Amino acid sequence: MKKSVRVTERILAVIMTAALVLSVCAVPTFAAEASGASASAASFVNTSGDGGDHVISLSASRTFKAYVPVNMTEAEAKETAKTAVWSILRDKSRPYADVSQYPNQYQGGTLDSWICTDNETKLFTDIVSGAETKDGQVYLTLTFGNNCYFYDKNGNVDLSVPHSNGGAYLDVSGYFNLTVKTADKTLGSVALKITPYDNFHTMSEIYDEIDEIVDFAADKTDLYVEKFSMGKSQGDNGLASLDMPYLIVAKDKSAVERWKSIKEEAETNPSDLLKKIENGELKDYQVPVMYSNIHSNEVSASDGILEFTWMLLNAAASDSGDIDYDKLTGFTAEGEKKLKEQMGPKGAEGSVAVPDLVKDTATYLGYIHAGEDSPESGKVDLEKYYNVEEETVNIGDLLDDVFYIIVPEENVEGRTYLTRTSSGGFDLNRDNSFQTQAETQNMTRLISEWNPVSFAEFHGRVEAFQCEPCDPPHEPNFEYDLLAEHLMTGGEALGIAAVANNGGHNSYVIPQRDYLEYTGTGRQTVWADPWDDMSTSYTPQYAMLHGTVSYTVEVPAYDDYMVEALAYGQLGQSHYIAENKESYLAAQTEILERGVTNANSNEEVEPWFCDQYDIEGAEADLFRPTYEENGNFYPECYIIPLDAENQSNLQAANDMMEWLTRNDVKVRLSEKKFTYDGVDYPAGTMIVSMYQAKRSVANGMLYDGTVITEWPQLYSEGITAFNKTRGFDMATCADPDAYETIAASCGGEMDYADYESYVKGVKSAFSGTENASVIIVNASEDSTAAVNFLLKNGKAVSLITEGEYKGSFLCDYTAWKSLDPQYIVTGIGVEASKAPAAKKIAKAPLVYISGKPSDNTAGFVKSSLVSGAYQYNYDRQAMELLGFQVTEDASKADLIIGAAALDAEALAAVKAGTAYIGYGKNAVPSATGLFPEGSIRYSSVKGGMDALSYVTYPEETMINASYIAEGDDILYGYGTAYFSEIPAGSKVLVKLNSKKGLIEGFLPSTGENYAAFKNDSIQAISYEGAGSDGARLDVVLFANTLTNKVHQRDEFNFISNAAFDAVADDSGQSVSGYTDVAADAWYADAVQQAAAAGAMNGVGGGKFAPDSNLSRAMLTQILYNMEEKPPVAAEHKFSDVASDAWYTDAVIWSAAENIVTGYGDGTFGPMKNITREQLATMLYRYAGSPDTAGTLDSFKDASSAGEYAVKALSWAVERGIVNGTGNGVLKPEGQATRAQAAQMITKYMKLNS
Repeated sequence: MKKSVRVTERILAVIMTAALVLSVCAVPTFAAEASGASASAASFVNTSGDGGDHVISLSASRTFKAYVPVNMTEAEAKETAKTAVWSILRDKSRPYADVSQYPNQYQGGTLDSWICTDNETKLFTDIVSGAETKDGQVYLTLTFGNNCYFYDKNGNVDLSVPHSNGGAYLDVSGYFNLTVKTADKTLGSVALKITPYDNFHTMSEIYDEIDEIVDFAADKTDLYVEKFSMGKSQGDNGLASLDMPYLIVAKDKSAVERWKSIKEEAETNPSDLLKKIENGELKDYQVPVMYSNIHSNEVSASDGILEFTWMLLNAAASDSGDIDYDKLTGFTAEGEKKLKEQMGPKGAEGSVAVPDLVKDTATYLGYIHAGEDSPESGKVDLEKYYNVEEETVNIGDLLDDVFYIIVPEENVEGRTYLTRTSSGGFDLNRDNSFQTQAETQNMTRLISEWNPVSFAEFHGRVEAFQCEPCDPPHEPNFEYDLLAEHLMTGGEALGIAAVANNGGHNSYVIPQRDYLEYTGTGRQTVWADPWDDMSTSYTPQYAMLHGTVSYTVEVPAYDDYMVEALAYGQLGQSHYIAENKESYLAAQTEILERGVTNANSNEEVEPWFCDQYDIEGAEADLFRPTYEENGNFYPECYIIPLDAENQSNLQAANDMMEWLTRNDVKVRLSEKKFTYDGVDYPAGTMIVSMYQAKRSVANGMLYDGTVITEWPQLYSEGITAFNKTRGFDMATCADPDAYETIAASCGGEMDYADYESYVKGVKSAFSGTENASVIIVNASEDSTAAVNFLLKNGKAVSLITEGEYKGSFLCDYTAWKSLDPQYIVTGIGVEASKAPAAKKIAKAPLVYISGKPSDNTAGFVKSSLVSGAYQYNYDRQAMELLGFQVTEDASKADLIIGAAALDAEALAAVKAGTAYIGYGKNAVPSATGLFPEGSIRYSSVKGGMDALSYVTYPEETMINASYIAEGDDILYGYGTAYFSEIPAGSKVLVKLNSKKGLIEGFLPSTGENYAAFKNDSIQAISYEGAGSDGARLDVVLFANTLTNKVHQRDEFNFISNAAFDAVADDSGQSVSGYTDVAADAWYADAVQQAAAAGAMNGVGGGKFAPDSNLSRAMLTQILYNMEEKPPVAAEHKFSDVASDAWYTDAVIWSAAENIVTGYGDGTFGPMKNITREQLATMLYRYAGSPDTAGTLDSFKDASSAGEYAVKALSWAVERGIVNGTGNGVLKPEGQATRAQAAQMITKYMKLNS
């Protein structure tokens, strides 16, 4: 078996010339004369003969010898050795893991104090202290061995880093000093390193190694090797955002540029490119191959990618440029016998059956496993069972045909913390279609920009060592027949090379090849435990939408064997790709051609959509139904309105444009009006044509999906249906003639760069009356976030309680105009007298999210938060999108929310009456104790996963009002649960609509409660009243999720509705947020308009105080507001006006403008009430004291007007600003109220508008 050029061999020369006392891999100085080290240097040696590094590996048993020079005779040293104490102590001068992230690192101790993870076995054994002389130097010596540090949950030794989160093993890893002491002094020490395994890298070391790779390539090879950044990671939960690097390794830069031109032609003119391929006209070109890791606690994956990269570079730097590796080419007679034995007798229940679709391509080489009863990958005598041949790859020849896109670690944050998830708590390998996180947005964009012909992502830990392709069911948007041309052969090429070139894991399985079983009934077969590729949330399955042959590879262990196996697996697979690059490129180009022509490929892909019993094509009509109009699985186009009249959710529609263009889907905007299906669409409507290379990407996100009921399980939910889960309006056109008309109305294609320009001009939509009340339509995350923005900035907002906009929001025009432009919402202006009834939202709600875990006491301090609290993190990010302020003190919260179970704090608050909305399989059971025993029952479909369903709303409350108003009768839930019994007095908010049924989902028809779930099952309830044990309850419960993976955003408003309702003032109705201004009051419009214009504000507490008297300070402030508050001098002349009063600037300005004069004693009288004639006089002066022909003759009490006010009152009467109080009475000396002031001010503003 050929060995790779190990990293340690690459850097050995550097290590041996370093000061050995600081070396982590020191060798005995007397055995390494070439090192040039002094004869008296201390050293530490791996004496196991296993070819490993001179380090203590936690996953391997080794023996060691340490040498510490002493100034003694050998006899003295031997005597000293009898009582010497040897300890391994952490070297604090050489940090390994960040102490702030790993605060519980073991500082070390005597060798016999180190304990393995079973908390019983000593890590170090056979400890013998001695002394000897070498080259005239006396050394104290220590020989010892180490046990494997890791034990599994059953108490057995596990020769692998554990499949866990938080890297607790880093607490005992890092740089240490082996120190020898006597009772009175330290005699010496030698540096050493403890590592999970030799080739293990922290994220910091990966960053360094990437730079080293680039430098090495530049210095030692002629290859083009460059580091790039795909962007920054999310940076969440208070943790830092990090760079996401990748490498390109190619023969030269021109190879990369050549591919870019080929990709462009493949996407725009694939038919011509196919002809060139067929005719051999392309000549010199290279195709891209991509390797990556995403689950960063599956540590050997990244290390294997780095090892492969070094393998390429070291070979390129060598004289021959060659790499030799072993390849399995056939079975021996003993191997054929063993293969039949392990697959089992044909027809026998549980025996492995060969699927017809792969019988001609699958070789089964590498299938034979070590265990008789388990497919676990272990050590196999390869030469006994296989014909093993040596293969030689010349790197120059290899890079004549391929180049590499190397992503050592996508989840850079997770590798830092050794968690499966990112810092935000998200499994990134469930986010590639949803793309809610920065990492997946960056990675998917990288894939879409390059169209690699092959992509493998390395994972773990499946003990059988599993390499895809997957078994069915398959994602319908894959052009599977073309992908399948190399899926099996490319997968086997990787698997065979991997198992044939490492010393510990020599078998592997392939789901599509090995997971079909006989049922025991004749030759009937069944996919009993499918490993499907139905969901494009996995990175490889996402890449398949782009025509990339892709694999998830699940390694059996995290150790040096697997690092080596993965390096050779990549070599073997890419060697195969190089030999078949033309057919890889042709297949990918044909996939893109089908897109450009919107070809109907159902006949070609049909066989791959088999049923659970492997009947080919049996479920083709289910998975790829055709439209009646065009007879195709794909429609002609999708129509996504971007105007407020046709689009209820402008934000989500614009977000969809971003998603599509970022993923290499082209969109177009109509340049003129068109009509489809009776609807008029204006210019600016987005059209997503299926006549494009990436139609599978677009359709995969926009089509409704499939209801899967006849399979026993699914690995992850297949939901996309963005228009329904994100909540935007969309029409589907499958009529070719109609599409021709639509296409003719459109401008050119837009890509992501075009989108970035376009979005700069996107803004909220407003229609209706200006300077009046504004309805903010409640339909998106932005509508909620906008309301929270207003509330946090002291603006008045109300919750509409009646009419067609019930559940939406009401504010004044000034508040609307103050909205941050980042919010894309719809506003409708209405006169205050016509504004719908609404109740004041008292404040921005404070939300408590149940389920936040405490810090960890081992490994990464926040590993439970980052990797053990998915539901909490979904809720947390949802609240951030909605703009809610979150508290960690449940007693201060206005609303308790969560998909997680009620924690102790939350439970106490809910029992005390704090509003609560809980949802899903953890929250609901935790809330059942709030009610009398047996009054609430919660059931689910056994084996069910999710459902996108039509629903009804039996009872309307503020929780579901906005959905009813919008006509949104669709609900998604991760989970297939329902309420089979509800407490007396509950309101049923949501029920499944059995007449319309399901749209998408996975729920086995054989599962318990399947029929009950579909039969108008109760999905949501509310309850207000007494609970068990004296609890006062205000509770809303949803049977299934509302925030799953932050994708189902159309359900978020159930939560926000509960939040705003919890803080809304039920004591009265309001206009423009003022609870004391009735909608039908004579002054309602005036109050609204004055407030909207910024002339008048409320008096606090959500009140306007319309009947309160108007003070002189108030009026000067009103006029100052109307003038838009110009700057004023610092000094003023009134003794009773403080320099820092709220009205000071207004008084200074009005006096300077001769609007007010004050009193003879030098005072202003700011708090004195103002009369009607004083109000008219000040407004008259504000207007510039214009001439007037008006008189007061029509008023019986005209003579009571002060002489100074007659002209002003006459002007006001003439202009209609003052009308009197009725019955011919002017009442000039009467006190002016705030309502009267509002009326006069708005009349004046209208005259001067």
